[in-house]
Amino acid sequence: MKILEGKTLSAEILATLPGRIEAVKARLGRAPSLAIINYFADSPSAVYVKRKVAACEKLGISVKLFSPKPEEGYPAFKALLARLGDDDAYDAIMIERPLPDGFETRETWDAVPAAKDVDGLSTLNMGRLFIAKKFSEIEGGGFFSPCTALAVIRLLRFHGIDPAGMNIAVAGRSAVVGKPLAQMLVTLDATVTVCHTRTKNIAEVFKKADLVITAAGKAKWLKKELLPAGAAVIDVGTNFDEAGKMCGDADFEDLKSSASAVSPVPGGVGPVTLACLIEAAVKAAELAPKKEKGGIIFT
Repeated sequence: MKILEGKTLSAEILATLPGRIEAVKARLGRAPSLAIINYFADSPSAVYVKRKVAACEKLGISVKLFSPKPEEGYPAFKALLARLGDDDAYDAIMIERPLPDGFETRETWDAVPAAKDVDGLSTLNMGRLFIAKKFSEIEGGGFFSPCTALAVIRLLRFHGIDPAGMNIAVAGRSAVVGKPLAQMLVTLDATVTVCHTRTKNIAEVFKKADLVITAAGKAKWLKKELLPAGAAVIDVGTNFDEAGKMCGDADFEDLKSSASAVSPVPGGVGPVTLACLIEAAVKAAELAPKKEKGGIIFT
């Protein structure tokens, strides 16, 4: 079984950024800047928040973590988004999930200016993604796409897996991973089936798949009996098992004897997602207008 690790690719992506960061400093007179909003310090995503902050600091990117309290309510959250959106000191805004109940709405994602929406969740960025016919339009379109979905595509390509002509099953229909990932795969000429909690006979769908990508958020639920022999698996899940150890949606040990390739958790999609986010923050700074005294703006 081939292990589809992401650490090497992540390092390669990050290694391309120092020169771009220096160019931003020369043009704007400051480093690229990222604001991260995270409500729950004990969530699985909080592990990656710390890594994002450390990676930004290592590269010389200005990063600030905001940790609001859920009891402050939605109006306070919207006010924070408005303040960060209007503040030229921040090129990019990243909202970590999960959010408090009732916070994940279209109003929330559209409160972030599309030019700062580095995870591509605003209707403007998402709309640009879904009208793309070819993946090259997504890569070079001057907008932002959900980082985790993009990381899956880049991980596949890094390991020489071409989605063209493949039957691919995606488990999960979220706007963050499942649906944008399915769209990206379609632009790469794959045939995609999106599965979810209401999918009937999910094993029958998986048995026809060359590749299964799981983003269901349920620890170790994907077992070898659900898959055809030789299928590849990309595991997007970030969970904790009974022992408090981070794990994915796929039962990695169980799949060893039957899968052709599996991405590990941790060390698979996660590091690549981190690199894609930081790269997007640099891109946001590259696209940001230069403002001079007197209100003159140079693009």
